[in-house]
Amino acid sequence: MLTRRGKPAVVVLSAKEYGELTAGKPNFIEHLLSGPEWDDEMHEEVNRRSKGPSRPPIEF
Repeated sequence: MLTRRGKPAVVVLSAKEYGELTAGKPNFIEHLLSGPEWDDEMHEEVNRRSKGPSRPPIEF
């Protein structure tokens, strides 16, 4: 374990150990795509939303 400013920050594992820990678990994209399918009403609602930014841009 590596520390940063005296607090645990990083754990170093071999590729083999990492593979064993993550075997059979979906990655982030697979997790997102495993949710329920949207029906036509949900598709329409999402497409109805404004395509513009939700807040004004920051002026520099």
